[in-house]
Amino acid sequence: MAKITVCLAAAVTLVACSTLPAMKVETDHDPATATQLRSYRTYRVLPASSYGSVDDAAMGSAIVRSVDETLDGKGYRQEASRPDFLVKWHVSVESRPQSTPMATPTFRDVGPMPSAGSTSVPVMVTRQYREGTLILDIVDPGSDTVVWRGSAQAQLAGSGEPQTRQARIQTAVRRILERFPPQ
Repeated sequence: MAKITVCLAAAVTLVACSTLPAMKVETDHDPATATQLRSYRTYRVLPASSYGSVDDAAMGSAIVRSVDETLDGKGYRQEASRPDFLVKWHVSVESRPQSTPMATPTFRDVGPMPSAGSTSVPVMVTRQYREGTLILDIVDPGSDTVVWRGSAQAQLAGSGEPQTRQARIQTAVRRILERFPPQ
């Protein structure tokens, strides 16, 4: 019974994530630091100084947990006193306009007079949507400089249910950190 419940939960999460909008992931670093980045073994995740335009402690906990799980899976270990690198993170949610063309009939198409080869006039329909951005910075603790940055951006869809949000956070963190360290 437990196996069925776990499989069902995994299937629901997979379907929920697969129907969400695409996620854009980018990373950047100074190529001169690539060797240094590959030598790192220990880390510490810093608490966010703010959640940007989002004030949600549960989301912050989900981000930190996902970073810990992902880095642990890559062989890194937490070190509170003298880590090789620090992880800083920031989240923002912004409202963005999205314009899409929509063909609408002209007055000739609706009138009683038949018309041969009538045309449609394209109309732009604009709607607002929310876009979320998660930024993960890898910081050298000695110089306090960002040596690697990864970000994920996606349109936020749905009602924002906790399970869906956590799955999206896990996906974003995993996709960002799969590019760390750079090869």
